[in-house]
Amino acid sequence: MAEILVAGETLIDFLPGPGETLRDVDGFSHRPGGAPANVAVGLSRLGAAPAFWTRLGGDPFGDLLRETLVDEGVPTAAFERADGNTTLAVVSPPGVDGRRFRFYGSRDVAFGFEPGSVPADELAAVSWVHLGGVALTHPDGRAAMRELAAAAAERNCAVSFDINYREDLVPDGERESVVDAVREIVADSDVVFASDEDVAATGLSSKEGEALGRDLLDLGPHTAVVTLGESGAVVASSAAAPWGERTARHGGFAVEAVDATGAGDAFTAGLIARLAADDAAAAPDLDDAVAFANATAALSVRERGGMTALPSREGVESFLDERR
Repeated sequence: MAEILVAGETLIDFLPGPGETLRDVDGFSHRPGGAPANVAVGLSRLGAAPAFWTRLGGDPFGDLLRETLVDEGVPTAAFERADGNTTLAVVSPPGVDGRRFRFYGSRDVAFGFEPGSVPADELAAVSWVHLGGVALTHPDGRAAMRELAAAAAERNCAVSFDINYREDLVPDGERESVVDAVREIVADSDVVFASDEDVAATGLSSKEGEALGRDLLDLGPHTAVVTLGESGAVVASSAAAPWGERTARHGGFAVEAVDATGAGDAFTAGLIARLAADDAAAAPDLDDAVAFANATAALSVRERGGMTALPSREGVESFLDERR
């Protein structure tokens, strides 16, 4: 039985071929993606296959995504199939065009989780719940994720939340509702993942690094994880955390990067895999967990595709052994 439940979107990433802008690229290749889906597959490859509450389109891309998740060992009980075409995320060439992702297709398919449909059987069996923030841009997804976070907190599950704010997906006139939902779920969470950009865009804080983490702790969670791209990550925690009040920093690992799509999701999977380990005799070692997460992220950028490049547990451990 899974010990972790992940909730959020599964979609198709369109990765650009050679070219300086989206207008100029020489074609695209498609890969399975979606931040929560990447986290679910990342956990499975790290030996902690989670239950996964997600929505799949009723088209051939939806078939591909279901087959991929099944092949990766992700249980299907909480999968939903929706009428309509799979949402597409078109990735911009690195450092070009300003926006990293542009979304196309029906928002209802990937993000329109139905209120009142929290998968009760899966929730009853787990001790850790992880939510992705993109579903909050949809009114129904917003309500459903709020329900899940509240239900998980009520059951004393550990709750982690990746803010992952996408301004371009927020409909006109709904920004305040989305930010309110982000604040509410942050307050219901134990561990929050964010980048400086996520938090600045939502107005939750204007600070960076450890100072940002400390601001997030004031909103309710006991641990705040601030990802810093190729510079690694900093984690701030309060006395309420299993590992106590402290700060853990890791500068990341230097590797030859091919594609950074999904690196943050790889990091998230690596950290949760360590913090949620059910065989831990005591509180996890936070420094060790952050190093493991950064190693997972480093290995994920050496191939193309956010999901397809995710490493195995053995691969991460071997990578770390080489650098000790």
